Amino acid sequence: MIIFLTALFSIVALGTFAQQANESDEINFSVERVGIIDLSEVLRQSQATINVRDLLDEKRAEFQEQFAAREVQLLSREKSLKSKRDIMSKEAYEADVRLFQDEVAKVQREIQQKRKSLDNAFQQAQDKLRNLAIEIVGDIAKEQKLDLVANRSNVLVFRNQLDLTKIVLARLNERTKDARFEVKEVTSSTTTQ
Repeated sequence: MIIFLTALFSIVALGTFAQQANESDEINFSVERVGIIDLSEVLRQSQATINVRDLLDEKRAEFQEQFAAREVQLLSREKSLKSKRDIMSKEAYEADVRLFQDEVAKVQREIQQKRKSLDNAFQQAQDKLRNLAIEIVGDIAKEQKLDLVANRSNVLVFRNQLDLTKIVLARLNERTKDARFEVKEVTSSTTTQ
């Protein structure tokens, strides 16, 4: 009786193992349908990126105008300060020089903050566009029943028929045609962190 039960358990265990082996054969991963995308190209060529760059260029020009006017004021003040050097006492002159240097440093910090604001705004816009492009790639992969979509930078050779770049770019442009973009100021407290 014990031999019969042992043999029965062995057969059941062997059957279970064989069934698991068959199931794992069925789970065997295979990639049949593949797509390729040049995500960098999509982001570079998207109308949204072009619009963001144009807006940032406008903002840079505005900032440059503002700071050019302040630079003229500072140069005038520096010239005036130098002309007073021989007239003023050494202590008074050094105090005025320190005040002037503090103001120059303040303007330099403002310039850095403006640049950082522009850089952050561009990076945030690019991140949002990248995420949207990846979402579009996922949609296309589902529609076309693709098993795998690889980034062009990771593939050496492929057939052009596999390239989804133009499709993704067209959809990204369509979905972002009415997108709004704003530049948020970076405060001095976030600059020092």
